[in-house]
Amino acid sequence: MTTAVGRFVVIAASIAWLCSVAFAADRVAPESQTPWDVEKHHFDAKRANEALSGFACAKNGICVLAVDEGRQGAFMRIKGERLVYIRKPFELDCDDKELDAEAAAVDDSYFYVTGSHGAKRETCCDNPNSRRVYRLTVDKKGHVGEIAHSERLWDAMRNLPELASYVAPGDCRCDSAPGRKRVDIEGMAVADGRLLFALRAPNLEENAYIVGVDANALFEGRDPRPSLTKTHLGVNKGFRDLTIADGEALALVGPSDDDPAADYSIVELRGLTKGASVQPKELARLDLSAVKLKKGGRLKPEAITLLDMTPERYRLLVLSDGGENGAPLVFNIPRAP
Repeated sequence: MTTAVGRFVVIAASIAWLCSVAFAADRVAPESQTPWDVEKHHFDAKRANEALSGFACAKNGICVLAVDEGRQGAFMRIKGERLVYIRKPFELDCDDKELDAEAAAVDDSYFYVTGSHGAKRETCCDNPNSRRVYRLTVDKKGHVGEIAHSERLWDAMRNLPELASYVAPGDCRCDSAPGRKRVDIEGMAVADGRLLFALRAPNLEENAYIVGVDANALFEGRDPRPSLTKTHLGVNKGFRDLTIADGEALALVGPSDDDPAADYSIVELRGLTKGASVQPKELARLDLSAVKLKKGGRLKPEAITLLDMTPERYRLLVLSDGGENGAPLVFNIPRAP
């Protein structure tokens, strides 16, 4: 990656948003309007089953689940059109306080779960418990091995000039301007040995951000070589999750604030995994209008993972907040030429 003098900082200026309002991508409905069944599990936190926030699957079929209530996670498998748990939830050491886990990722060796690194929603006060990234190993039977965590991402973000003023200063101030909330991580993926953290906020001049660090260095005390990728998404848009498909990054994009009427879409971030200037392409907007929920509420997509793909489409599993057990839905997303 290109480096700036004195810092390993990359500002990958993206080209113009390729799918403007005038040329919006098609809306795509899920394969079925009825969400997949999910095996019930008893987390310690009361709302955990309705707060699934991150999901990533390894090649061996084991998937890690991040939950933004409490401080537990879980491993799962996909069986047909059903999600089943492997053993009991595992504990993430967070001083008995909520981690605010928001994203999960996997590479050939490890599973990862990250806290939001954001301020508390109700008060806008500092939230040090959310500033951890976890690295885990697990065997084929779901027994957790190593659990390590790092708190070094916070300092890496503070040293990125464009983000420095949006890293929580600890004084409980809220900025009500759309898109200008302090740093909030919502998505994560791993590519070529680097952890990529996709930010829901801030959105500055219609741009959203992805922070990259060397995955091993983050946990081993070495220079994580932070990078910053800027992508033009539009007004009040932010990243909700990130996954890798056929060597390219796919992002779940939604509102950078809590706008209930906002669209959610799948955007290809061509060039991101190669450290090049990102060329964003909106592939589809998710049509949730006819989804049949067992309980009322409005779905807010939170996590995506690749199930399979053909030369014509990506088949993605989408989990949402606001639906029982994540209300898993499958979308067939057309690929860009």
